[in-house]
This record gives sequence, C-alpha cells and structure tokens, in this order.
Amino acid sequence: MKTLLIQKDINNTNIEHFLDIARQKKTELICFGELSTSGCMYTAREVPAFESILKILDNYDMRVMLGLPRVTESGTYNSYLYYYQGESQIYNKINLFPPMNEPTVYRAGTIPGVFKTDFGRIGVAICYDIRFPTLFDDLRKEHVDRIFVPAAFPRVRIDDWKRILAERATQTGVPVIGINAVGDDGENEFGGSTSVIDADGKVIRQAGETEEEIIEVEL
Repeated sequence: MKTLLIQKDINNTNIEHFLDIARQKKTELICFGELSTSGCMYTAREVPAFESILKILDNYDMRVMLGLPRVTESGTYNSYLYYYQGESQIYNKINLFPPMNEPTVYRAGTIPGVFKTDFGRIGVAICYDIRFPTLFDDLRKEHVDRIFVPAAFPRVRIDDWKRILAERATQTGVPVIGINAVGDDGENEFGGSTSVIDADGKVIRQAGETEEEIIEVEL
C-alpha cells in the first residue's frame, strides 16, 4: 500500500495541501501526526468542528489517519482518526502529559486504539503513550499488525523518542511507525525524526529533526 507519512510544522494546520500532494501521487494511505489540524493546545480554545474535517476528507479517495482535538458532549479529547469512504474509527489519547497542560484541556481516553482496516489491524498510541509499556502489551494482545504513534514530541527529548519507538517494536514484535512534528510554537520546539521501524527494532527510514518532510513507504 502506497503510504505517505507527513512530518509537518506544528504551526502549519493546512492539511489540504498535503492531501492534494497525496492525490497527485496516487496515495492509498496518508498519515499525519498528533493534533495536525490545530497544533498543540496548552489552554482550551475553539477548534475546527469534527464534521468540517470529515467534509474535507470526503473530497479525497484515500485512507486518512490524522490527529485532532475533538469536542464531544462529555468533553474535548486528543483524538486520532482513521477515515475511509465515509467510515470513521477514533482513538482517544489515554496518557495525557501534565507539563504541556493536557489534563486541563482534554479528557483522557480509556480504550486502547485498534483500527480494523482493509490492510490489517492497526494499533495506535499518541505521543506520551509511548512511555507506558502496558499499553503496548494491550496492543500486542489485540494482535495488531503494526503500530502508529502520532506525536508532538519536543526536540529536547528527541533521543528518548527514537529509543522508545525501537523498544516498543521489539516489545510487541510488530513494526512501529512514529509521525512527529517539527517547528517551534512559542512553548516548545518539536524534534521531527518521523520513523519507520521494523519488528526487530531496526530503523528503516527516519526524517530529520527540523524540516517538514514527506516520507513515502510501502505498507
């Protein structure tokens, strides 16, 4: 499956630009990082309606995974969406990161992320989730075929990102794909290093730490 991994600047919320590129490339799956439609939210603020995001995606005949803040009657969630041909699957981030004020902005999810797709069972964990090995034990028990980790991971700790992604691949015995942001939003500088790691923990592809990049892979 022809797949594009989108490492974009945290301040760049124009997903349609990348969707247009993906369409030109006849992409089958495009994957964005954490909170790709909004950037990080350190305080509560108005965000694009979930339905408006779906309306954009309906213009593209491809599978899309992206992170977004999702407002519901029970609160706002840091969510990751799988969308294809009008059908949605959603994971709500379980482990919220206090130093970036997430617990005051979002409600925590409770159910591990597993998307059932036509290219396998996909596990999902968001950013700070990677520091919780029991969550990955849960994904392994769900017999996922690969795990995606969208993130907004600060550059100051980017060596942890690289190391832990490889550890989670060897822990679960499945490939891990980490999609991170770059740029500085005034609160944090983000460290990129979007990565494709095989089930043995070997890095197959890895982006740089500072620039927007599009990685094309076959999954």
